[in-house]
Amino acid sequence: MSTVPQPDLAMQRQYLLVSLEEAQATVRAYDTKAQIVGIGYTFALNIVANVIGGLPGAGDEGAVFVVLFWAVVMAPLFFFGYVLYPSRRSAPKVNDDSEKGVERALYIQTARHRTVADLQAAAARADWHAELAYEVLKVSKLREQKRMRFIAALYMTVASFALLAGKQLWSVI
Repeated sequence: MSTVPQPDLAMQRQYLLVSLEEAQATVRAYDTKAQIVGIGYTFALNIVANVIGGLPGAGDEGAVFVVLFWAVVMAPLFFFGYVLYPSRRSAPKVNDDSEKGVERALYIQTARHRTVADLQAAAARADWHAELAYEVLKVSKLREQKRMRFIAALYMTVASFALLAGKQLWSVI
């Protein structure tokens, strides 16, 4: 039975760094996608409004249609905005079960490291392998959170367009 040689510690750190960069890029990509799709949804609503003669709540259709307007038309925009909300600080918690504990010297929090000397001391104590692993896990959890919120916003958009189509069908029947 042959064993696969394990990369040395420096190479492992390089792999973690590449993983962190990919996770950060994906988080930024979800923000960009949410902004673009939200704007596209707004433009599509304008087309729908022109075709069906206004959106629910635009005429004398009553309070029910005003509620439908906010629940059906505006809700997807709120969902796309919700994708943008979670940031690195509000990402799900990561358990620090490393041997020495994570100094959090890679993602600098000024409340934790108030002076240059504080940061230098933390960097000297840091287990950089653990620091990178902590950050990769933290950003990956944020990426997954944004992904799920983006998918929910897309589903909400589909539901919105389906209800608008149903409203149009109902009005011609």
